[in-house]
Amino acid sequence: MKDKTYVSAQTARRVLYFVTVIFSVAFLYAGNRLAMQSGGLFPPFSDPSLIKAKVISISNREVKEQQGFTTTDMVQSVHIQFFAQGLEGTHKGETLLAEQVIDGMFGGQMEEIEVGDKVSLYLNPDPMATTTYAMGDYLRSDGLMVFCLVFLAMLLVFGRMKGFHTILSLLFTCAAVFVVFVPMVLAGYNIYYCAVMICIYTVVSTLLLVNGATTKTLTAIIGCAAGVFASGAITLLMTKLLKLSGLVSQETQFLLDLGTAQPIDLKGVVFAAIIIGAMGAVMDVAMSVASALAELADQAAVVTVRSLFRSGMNIGRDMMSTMANTLVLAYIGSSLASVLLLAAYAKSVLELVNREMIVTEIVQAVTGSMAILLTIPLTSLVAAVLYTRKPKTPEKEAIQE
Repeated sequence: MKDKTYVSAQTARRVLYFVTVIFSVAFLYAGNRLAMQSGGLFPPFSDPSLIKAKVISISNREVKEQQGFTTTDMVQSVHIQFFAQGLEGTHKGETLLAEQVIDGMFGGQMEEIEVGDKVSLYLNPDPMATTTYAMGDYLRSDGLMVFCLVFLAMLLVFGRMKGFHTILSLLFTCAAVFVVFVPMVLAGYNIYYCAVMICIYTVVSTLLLVNGATTKTLTAIIGCAAGVFASGAITLLMTKLLKLSGLVSQETQFLLDLGTAQPIDLKGVVFAAIIIGAMGAVMDVAMSVASALAELADQAAVVTVRSLFRSGMNIGRDMMSTMANTLVLAYIGSSLASVLLLAAYAKSVLELVNREMIVTEIVQAVTGSMAILLTIPLTSLVAAVLYTRKPKTPEKEAIQE
């Protein structure tokens, strides 16, 4: 009877696992189709006007000096002519003459090409040019793909089956954002509802795929959902109190100029950015607390709601500072160039901290940290109630193993 119960539990978990995978595929397909039929925008995989090519030789390199922004400032521009071999399509194997222009008027330009580099070419728009094609950019997708494959291989090596489940959940999460959320927002759907829907889907599917259908997973889902909803409520409140418009950068201005079916709500973009950005850290905290308390409940001879809750709070306190630092440093790092620029041109610290872009970044970091703080006691309370609801039996211990 004991073995039968064990097999039954394992079978149920496998069935739920495959149901989660099938539901995820259906959710992503239906969401994308709905968005596309409503006018959602999604770029094609490749641009037929660009030619993928490999540099085989450099025929000429010319350096020209020209006046800069001031009369005493001279800058250099580099013109390089090179031959490249087409890598695909109608130009595969064909030798093409192209040029790379590095304008010295603007700093931080791309590196000069070398033989063996893979580049993208397009028809040269300059009627006075001596080459048919001009260089667009380096082809970095191959190197990026290898880099990502190494990361996935490391997940498999160190995580084994857990690593495989992590890869699958990661793919579903990325697809949910880029294949469903982004097209639906561009199609004019309510960005608040879309963001909440994507967060709920991501939390449930990720935890079910990685950890299976257990009490521990249920505890983490409830705690994480509560933390995400708390971050959303705090964001709405602070957006109103601080009178944020969402117009924080040149990119947000471009969003207003898009010819979408419905104007994009910039406040909604801030809301979505905060709860999606905080979701990863909140999920990590919720799962860590739920897992630690599950292990404690299994090993302890006698457990009570009060003792488990107190243990969860003690564990959570050790995580608070590091997770809060993680969020703050992540937001600072992602906008470091803009922060440096604003700091260089700000007339005072007071002016700097009142700029909407800086305020929005601070709200993102603090809201995410507050969500973590709220997730710890909520997850601890749920775990304390669920883990002590029924006494352990030998059959349950066999199932947990």
